[in-house]
Amino acid sequence: MRSGVKGQNWLVFALALVLVLAVSAIFLAVSGLDEGNIEAALRMSAYLAFIVLALIFLLRPLVELRPNRAMRTLLKNRRLLGVAFAGIHTAHLLLISLRDYFDAGFDLFLVERLPGAGVYAMIYLMFITSFEGPARALGPRRWRALHKAGLYVVFTGFLVALIPPALAKPASAHGLLSGLAAIAVLLRMAAYLRRHPRIRAKAGRATRQAPRGLLQSNWRDNRRSRS
Repeated sequence: MRSGVKGQNWLVFALALVLVLAVSAIFLAVSGLDEGNIEAALRMSAYLAFIVLALIFLLRPLVELRPNRAMRTLLKNRRLLGVAFAGIHTAHLLLISLRDYFDAGFDLFLVERLPGAGVYAMIYLMFITSFEGPARALGPRRWRALHKAGLYVVFTGFLVALIPPALAKPASAHGLLSGLAAIAVLLRMAAYLRRHPRIRAKAGRATRQAPRGLLQSNWRDNRRSRS
């Protein structure tokens, strides 16, 4: 990776981090620095991070299903979107630390927060391996495996956080983002089936045969009951 690309990574990361922190600082300065407003700033940064993550998650299936120049350009620069996501989520982590400082009822170091720590570890592993040296040391095959697994781990981590509040209150930001997540998963599945026509054909045969078998069974049962 050229030094210009390396500098580009750090520039995008820093811009995303500083932008989210600046907006959060302005919001807290206007609204007041208390637990409720810090929680609101946390939610806003999490929502922004998930929107970027959902775009990363959607890009490849969108290019496969409905290719166009804009989607191809975004896919080509997906690495920078991932770097921006890491910057946004670093700002989110700093806001969590701020909440831990101001909110006596919030404990950052609970055992229940270990899954979240694991998601953060995966985010930073992916960020570190977006640079040439770590990527070369990892090797192309393991690099692809790490980033594919990491994408699903981080996406699943967000789903675990989004779905319970969305079920409690569907008409909310959590509900809207859960709907976006559902669309992203369905498009991924559609793209996967398009890449694997044999699996698609088997699924189609199973769908066609299942109702037929049920109808035939009902017809036989009716015949027996009449006789």
